[in-house]
Amino acid sequence: MPISNRQFLKPAPNFIIIDSSAVLHRAWHALPKLTDTNHKPINALYGFTVVLLKLLREYQPDYLACAFDTAAPTFRHKLFKEYKATRIPQPQEFYDQIPRAKELLKNLNIKIYEKEGLEADDFIAQLKESAPSFFKIIVSGDMDVFQLIDTETCVYFLRQGIKKIQIYKEEEIKKRFELSPQQLVDYKALRGDPSDNIPGVPGIGDKTAKELLKKFGTLENIYEHLKLPPTSWQIKKTLGENLLSHYSEACLAKKLSILKRNSEISINLKDCVLTMPDISYIKEYFEKLGFKSLIPKIDESLLVKKQKKLL
Repeated sequence: MPISNRQFLKPAPNFIIIDSSAVLHRAWHALPKLTDTNHKPINALYGFTVVLLKLLREYQPDYLACAFDTAAPTFRHKLFKEYKATRIPQPQEFYDQIPRAKELLKNLNIKIYEKEGLEADDFIAQLKESAPSFFKIIVSGDMDVFQLIDTETCVYFLRQGIKKIQIYKEEEIKKRFELSPQQLVDYKALRGDPSDNIPGVPGIGDKTAKELLKKFGTLENIYEHLKLPPTSWQIKKTLGENLLSHYSEACLAKKLSILKRNSEISINLKDCVLTMPDISYIKEYFEKLGFKSLIPKIDESLLVKKQKKLL
């Protein structure tokens, strides 16, 4: 559902948290090949910049942080070596644009988070937990972050390319999945997630996973119920036996799906305060990149104060 121009943000500090790797991927696939003045590809960087300037212009955040994946294996690969094994690597032209996106963010005084062994989503989860009194807007094209949605957190979802946006709050999740955001991890644990190559419980699809969670609430409650004699089960015996025989797979899938929140990630919200960059330098920098069409948007995004939108 698009954001209405007549709605405005809550008075609490607004914190935009960007899944930079996901946004860059969406931009890479959405835009035709573009090159800078040195004939180097910049389509992913250009699309990322368009999204960033739009967010700054429309929401004027008090805090902003960008999280990145790294090329190193994560703790999830240690748990399950086939994690994301079916994903096709992108051409090197895409990966060459990631350092340039980080350079852009540094020039704009925007904090970057990344660490080997962790995914961008794990940083997003920790950033969200570190700002309990803030209204948080998570920007991503990855549905894994839907589990983080609550009354003070929404997802600005790049539904298609970088232009078609869907705002997900608790009610949108309930409407689409018939579950709460917090149940989505258990949903993936049961049915698996082909996009991440997480197998889940064999034979359990979308419908059965939802029915189980509507009845029992959580994965743990399902297995607690199955401790009863089979004659007392509130589900078919064959389904219960299948769940019991694949208990370890369900538990593994949940461990792989849940976003990590722990002390390995150090967050200081002061680092995320959005400060004014050198506007003249940014305009020169955009000129060198060949982003001439975006130069007028710099003042609109960084200088002009307009009414904020409410999600």
